[in-house]
Order: sequence, then structure tokens, then C-alpha cells
Amino acid sequence: MDYEVQLDAGAGRDQAAESLVVRFHDGREERMRLHEYDRVYAIPGLYEEVVQRRLECLSPVKLAEAIVGCASRDGLAAADLRVFDLAAGNGVTGEELAARGVTELVGSDNVPEAREAAQRDRPGLYSAYVVGDIEDAPELRKLVRSRSLNALVCAGALGLGHISAASFDRLWREFPAGSLFSASVEESLAEPGGSDFGDYLAELDSGDESDILRRERFRHRSLMGGGEVHYVAVVARKTR
Repeated sequence: MDYEVQLDAGAGRDQAAESLVVRFHDGREERMRLHEYDRVYAIPGLYEEVVQRRLECLSPVKLAEAIVGCASRDGLAAADLRVFDLAAGNGVTGEELAARGVTELVGSDNVPEAREAAQRDRPGLYSAYVVGDIEDAPELRKLVRSRSLNALVCAGALGLGHISAASFDRLWREFPAGSLFSASVEESLAEPGGSDFGDYLAELDSGDESDILRRERFRHRSLMGGGEVHYVAVVARKTR
């Protein structure tokens, strides 16, 4: 890397407020919030250095292991999964899925720099990668049928104002019976009343269109100022 990174360890910061400074070897400096994904993805290796290495984010590994494990119990091999990686970013979760034997991956993100970073850092990982919001890009939903997708994965973009439960449900409804989804959401937002996605999970659990196969609290990652943030990983199967 031609830069060094300093994390802002100011106490009391939540995930959305965390920031960092990138100091390039030519003397330039850039200060940015960690959630300014367009700027983070534009610098090769920065996301991996901060989120994966220093803050030890486990969501990509946890969701990949969860959906492949539940598929195995249904008699499906990882290679049988044809995965839609929603809010795919620069492909960290997709890479974990591929490492476990998934061969068909379609990605989407509403940040153009995410696709550019995925193609730069992980060329060939995704057979298609679409930029756009679920609501504003109907081709995202069409991809499910045109690519015969049967699995949906979304790491950490639910319940935080990124992807609404209604948008997620509209996409999930495009998948055929027997499909699986694996998603992670911050633990307080996973409960009824905590967020629209928490309410959605409660409705899903009490309905007859999807079965929740697994629900597990885990350490999502460390915070820059110390402490940890915990998420809930959920795997569900579409029954009809």
C-alpha cells in the first residue's frame, strides 16, 4: 500500500460516525467517515485494511458459513447455490461464498465505486454486477429469474437506512420456493419494534411463506473507540 491509515478512536462514536485519516506517501491526506463507501472503495485495499483486518469484521464469513451450512442440511451443495449478493460492496462476502464452493454470483450495490472496486480487486467473481437501488432499478428483480437465482445474501445493510424491509421483501418475493436467504442486522434492530426489518422478521417467523432456519447473535466487528458491536445472522427458506 502507498498509504498509512489512522483510525479515529474518539469515545462514544457509533458505526455511522466513525472516521479515519489516510496519509499517502506523497504527502497527501484524506479524512473520511468509514461509511463514505464511495471514498473508501476508491482507495485499493482500504476497506479490507480497516474493516476486515483492524476491526475484524465477521459478517462475510458468518453469512457464507450459515447459508452454505443450511443448504447442506437441505441436501444442496454450495455449487447448487446461485447467489444474489445484495449490497455486495467490493466483493468481500462474495469472495467468502466462492471460497466455500459457490460458483454463480450476481452482485448489486447502489454505490458505483463498489462495482468498480469489485471489478478491480476481484475480477471475474461476479457474472453480473448491477448498480442501482432495488426500487429504482427493476432489472435487479428481473435478474433473479433470468439467472435462475435461488439464494439471497445481504451483509449488514438492513435496518440502518440503507435497504428497507419493504424493498428486501419485494426482491425476496422474486425467488422461487426452496430458495434461501442469509442476512445480518444489528442486534437491537433485529427485534420487533427495533426497525422495519425487525418487524419484518417477526412477520416472517409467524407467516407461512418462509421458515426461519437459523437465528444467531454474533460479534459483527470491533469499534474504533473500543468495544464491540453485535449483529444477528438470520437464514430463512422460502416455502412457497
